[in-house]
Amino acid sequence: MITGNYRFLTLLSVLLLHASGILPGDVFAQVIKEPSSFVSNLGNLEVLNLGGFDASPIANKITETPRQIVPVEPPPPPSPPTQNTPAKKESVMTDEELEFLLFGSINEIELTDTEWEENDFIELPESKSWLPSVSATVGFGFSDNPMYGPYVRESSTYMEFETESFFLRQANPDYLSYFYFYGEGKRFLEVDDHKLTGILLLQAEHSYRPKSSPRSWGAKLRHTYYDQAFDFSDLGIPFSMQVQSNKSEIIPHFGYQLTPKIKLSTETAFGIDRYDNPSENNSDQKIHVDLTAKQSEQTTLHAKIFHHTIRYVERKRKDGEGTNLSGGNLKTEKTGFSGSWEKQSKNPWLDALGAELKYSQLSDNAGAYYDYSKISTKLSHEMKGEKWKSVSELGWAHYLYDIRSVSPGTEFERQSYAIDLLVTRTISSNWETYFKWRYEEDQSNARDYEYYTNFWALGVKWEN
Repeated sequence: MITGNYRFLTLLSVLLLHASGILPGDVFAQVIKEPSSFVSNLGNLEVLNLGGFDASPIANKITETPRQIVPVEPPPPPSPPTQNTPAKKESVMTDEELEFLLFGSINEIELTDTEWEENDFIELPESKSWLPSVSATVGFGFSDNPMYGPYVRESSTYMEFETESFFLRQANPDYLSYFYFYGEGKRFLEVDDHKLTGILLLQAEHSYRPKSSPRSWGAKLRHTYYDQAFDFSDLGIPFSMQVQSNKSEIIPHFGYQLTPKIKLSTETAFGIDRYDNPSENNSDQKIHVDLTAKQSEQTTLHAKIFHHTIRYVERKRKDGEGTNLSGGNLKTEKTGFSGSWEKQSKNPWLDALGAELKYSQLSDNAGAYYDYSKISTKLSHEMKGEKWKSVSELGWAHYLYDIRSVSPGTEFERQSYAIDLLVTRTISSNWETYFKWRYEEDQSNARDYEYYTNFWALGVKWEN
């Protein structure tokens, strides 16, 4: 069954790519998970965080077991690429402007063509009606380890679906309101249990951005539903299980234009996260301060400091050996900083380049069982042609735990690697094809926390 489906997908991939002009008739290329796919890291729950704040650093392998469960910080969700950006009417707003509007203040996406002297204000024709935008995606894919198992690797073909809806209104030039909906899901064809994984997000914002003032402020409301299955065979409990959560957040934000080319922004979020397993329920508070400097028309620098606190409702504190402590529940705090560089170019082969370096430390309120330090880096590259676009990204992260050991005198360590590639080609004004690949691997000095997985997919997208 798997072999037959995989051969069919391989043939379909070649035919579609050849028809769309991405590949010549005698070439077959491998490709990626869409950057907006929300996959786990070592089977630990990666909660969607389009707000740009770091996700929970505590392991979300849900069941307490006699074996130590390592708290792992999922990688921050990448910024939605153009392929996954809400569709736009050309005379109203560019893709980059929509990305900035939805996620820019928190995911460091830059407005490429907006005049900073106008306080990063997005120009829209005065309208008292809602401006709609809708897109839908369908594709076929294959993964050699969709459950992220460290020992048992169960491959499967899958179908994936995605939809986005965006409704914007600006009756008054100084105010801006919108509603945004995003949904994504995969249906695995060869996985016996837990065939469906997916995520749903609903976000609304109202902002005050006067042109006559360097200040801007507003608030977002967001609700996220997450559902994904994981392999737990390394923990001695049932082979797999479904992890589901509902998270609600309120996110006030404030910005100030210090100079025509330097902007200071701050954002805080208050959230409540509820899981199907009550022991993981928590509330959190996040705050970050971001300084953005436009060195030139093509080059932008970002510097950010952040703090994230999580208070668990039922999860017990642990001592240095991992034994539960009586009295009081777990609380963690993470503090860090990051710097990034982005450069736009008129050369289509170097349309955009980016680099980021980030450092963070986590501490708990007990015996330092969860304490670790992390350093990570990311490189990105975009190429753009008349009808096609390629986005690639390389990521690396190193985790070092302060006191947790895998053997006497040897502290636990992990290294994570990720490669993302996305290629799109325009078919018409409303249709495009995409071809993608994601490789993800964790290496560690503890075998239970090593794994690797690949996701390949090919599909089409419609937008209006």
